[in-house]
Amino acid sequence: MIVIDGVEVGRCVTVREVATRLGISEESARKRLKRMERVGMVERRLVGRSAVYCAKEGAATLHASHVRGLAVKTRRRIKQACELLEREGCVSTAVLADMFSLDSGRVFYLMKRVMERGCAVKAIVGNTALWCRSRATAEELMAHLRETVHKLAIENGMRYATPLKILRVALRNRDAYALLSKFVRLRRNAEMFPATALKFVDGILRSLYGEPTRRRRGTVYVVSQPRADYAVSVVDSIETHIVQVRLPDDIAAALQGADINEVVLQAIEQLLAQYRQ
Repeated sequence: MIVIDGVEVGRCVTVREVATRLGISEESARKRLKRMERVGMVERRLVGRSAVYCAKEGAATLHASHVRGLAVKTRRRIKQACELLEREGCVSTAVLADMFSLDSGRVFYLMKRVMERGCAVKAIVGNTALWCRSRATAEELMAHLRETVHKLAIENGMRYATPLKILRVALRNRDAYALLSKFVRLRRNAEMFPATALKFVDGILRSLYGEPTRRRRGTVYVVSQPRADYAVSVVDSIETHIVQVRLPDDIAAALQGADINEVVLQAIEQLLAQYRQ
């Protein structure tokens, strides 16, 4: 069994499996497995076109010194992320990326682990992922965003609203600017806005007024009474994929009480033997 810092990751594992279990990117997981391969603790095998890393007999446990820094760092980041959400309520992926000096891909791996701990849920506004401490917190934030954007449209006499118009007036409104700039990058006196900021506000406008209307100068939202039937889309659990194999009754009966991991390993070894021939 391959054990990394006390976590059993399997007798044979793929790069993706290790990345998911440790909350790191696939590139980082690949480097760790390559390091283990170099010191003779695992061997790389090909199953079809997929690479599988299997523990070598007598060297199946990865010593803590090889990965302690990574594992400790990951646990520390999980704790810090939980504390941040408890304090702030909701944050964007960009905030976490800046906080931990990670790219967005690694932030998503980290936040999967945080969600497994029950410290976070994910909500999407436009193309922006928001991480909140609970479903109720995500719903409260979305209600606040909708109220703020609708108020901007009404107070500025907008009959038709667009993301660009909303952002321009938000720059002159202290409260609106403070709220929106927590989740998207905004700059005072900006003439142009990032695509993510425009898409973020577009998502809020769509939740308020429904589908946009096409006019001569482009797509606009007709400012009206906000929709009451809007529901926030919140993800509060990690998606898993289960592979099911239908076995003949006699084989299923014979496998009752067997070590399934060992059975799978033998099946992989038999498959590999066919490729070696």
